Amino acid sequence: MATSNADSAVSAQSTQQEAPPATVAGPFAGAWESCDGAVSPDECSRYLLIQHGDRICGTWSYFATGKGYEGRLGARAISETKAQRTQVCGRPGSEADTECAAGWQKIDKPLQLCDGKLSDMAGADGPCFADYKRVPVPQDELSALEAEPWLKACLTAEQ
Repeated sequence: MATSNADSAVSAQSTQQEAPPATVAGPFAGAWESCDGAVSPDECSRYLLIQHGDRICGTWSYFATGKGYEGRLGARAISETKAQRTQVCGRPGSEADTECAAGWQKIDKPLQLCDGKLSDMAGADGPCFADYKRVPVPQDELSALEAEPWLKACLTAEQ
């Protein structure tokens, strides 16, 4: 029995070492939500972002004209408060023209943090219009995103 318990302990330790690291560690990382104009919580716009060094990758979603839109994004942090989205994919709409099954669409759009909120648009004279508030992330949702092969590839991309 001692060997069996030892084997189980080694197996459990190996599993822990192979698990993806908790990468919700940068200023942009986490869940962000904007419910301005939403009739129900399902209509809120959301970002779920993972940050590893200066790479930021994750998912986005929004609701418009009675339809839900969602997709993926890749970005690079420029500073503690500014990042540039460099790639996106998802249901074609205002955020993306390219379905994720077809690959990434190159973009050049900002992400910015101001007053503890996230902005995904640039102001004409540089002011930050941040309307995404940080919200708690369910651990199972975060773990599922971290396990996605596309996310791992995105976080190691050289773009």
